[in-house]
Amino acid sequence: MEGRPAHPIAIRLDGDLARPRLVVAFRPLLVVPHLCWLALWTVPAAVAVVAAWVAGLATGRVPGPLHRFLASFVRETAHVSAFLHLVGRPYPGFLGREGSYPIDLTIAPPDGQRRLGVLARILLALPALLLASAFAIVAFVAAALGWCAALATARMPRGLR
Repeated sequence: MEGRPAHPIAIRLDGDLARPRLVVAFRPLLVVPHLCWLALWTVPAAVAVVAAWVAGLATGRVPGPLHRFLASFVRETAHVSAFLHLVGRPYPGFLGREGSYPIDLTIAPPDGQRRLGVLARILLALPALLLASAFAIVAFVAAALGWCAALATARMPRGLR
């Protein structure tokens, strides 16, 4: 167990708080290509989630290629969300590569899973999904306030970031 992180997903937050007003003003338009890309990527990601669940149920482990694909999707979603919500300053890439954006996720490699846990994963995920929905509302409000503040001051307030 030594050498393992405390949690299999870690968030890294770097970068300054300066935000160019012009980029802030047009950020909702600038993110449209990424939202279209994520909408297209969601279809194979949903198929991959089902395949990973079946593989985890059958073998007790998610295959490496499926894990890498889904990890890239989750990272890309985080990068786009950070850009849209003014947490990140630069324009994100389209591939969800680790270390390619100031706000990044480090996702541990696949590990063995108990099959009973994999079977119950859907039910166990429901409270987390409800909580994530509540946090999405809070993030939207913080982004709206941060957008107004960044337009006025050309900086994202640290507390809203």
